[in-house]
Amino acid sequence: MKNPERYNPIMVVLHWLTVLLILGAGFLADNEGGGSSPIDIHMILGALLLVVLVLRLVLRFVTRRPAWADTGNAVLNRLGELVHWGLYAVAFFILGMGGWIAYNRNLFAAVTGSGTAGGRVGFTGEIHSFGWSLAVLLILGHVGAAFYHQFVIKDNLIARMWFGKA
Repeated sequence: MKNPERYNPIMVVLHWLTVLLILGAGFLADNEGGGSSPIDIHMILGALLLVVLVLRLVLRFVTRRPAWADTGNAVLNRLGELVHWGLYAVAFFILGMGGWIAYNRNLFAAVTGSGTAGGRVGFTGEIHSFGWSLAVLLILGHVGAAFYHQFVIKDNLIARMWFGKA
């Protein structure tokens, strides 16, 4: 059976939802919290991102997808594969560290109104922030590669992750 030309519409929605959630959570990052503050929204976006990423990962293995976008260069092809898996790994790492911070600071209880936040973020927060920096670099590489495909190779790659006939 021939591979589709575009990703499944559900995968397209999950891809762009991932973009919005990770950028939203990243730019709303705040080490202070309590009440209705950016940290509450940051945590909610992080929790939604976790759900979306798990769905994406599961659906990645059960839905048909386009053939790998070949650059004509084995090194660039391998780098592209590493960046894709690196995006997943870094996102799960950031979410794990964020969950650990929330647990240690009692932020889950503070956000739900059943307790108060305490403690400091400390070194774990630095690791969490480093994960965000690494994610930004991977995202920039991913976007740069998409533009390379679109405007240098001219293979219309970007259309694969948008809506339209398969």
